[in-house]
Amino acid sequence: MTKKLKEMRQSKGLSQSQLADKTGINVRTLQHYEQGSKIFDHARIDTIMKICIALNCKLEEVIDNPEYVELIKKLPN
Repeated sequence: MTKKLKEMRQSKGLSQSQLADKTGINVRTLQHYEQGSKIFDHARIDTIMKICIALNCKLEEVIDNPEYVELIKKLPN
């Protein structure tokens, strides 16, 4: 389960369908990410970025893997 993605979406007051509409990502794909049947941290970078843009958040706010979060923090601003 991708806890951060679901929590961020809910904190923005969006349903899965609304997020799918904002990103152009199939709602079933979002459901798979949130349920953990697909690993969101392994999604294509453009998919992750579309979601971050739609949710107005940073990558580390939706990525669960601590190693990935540390790498993201090392990126220049």
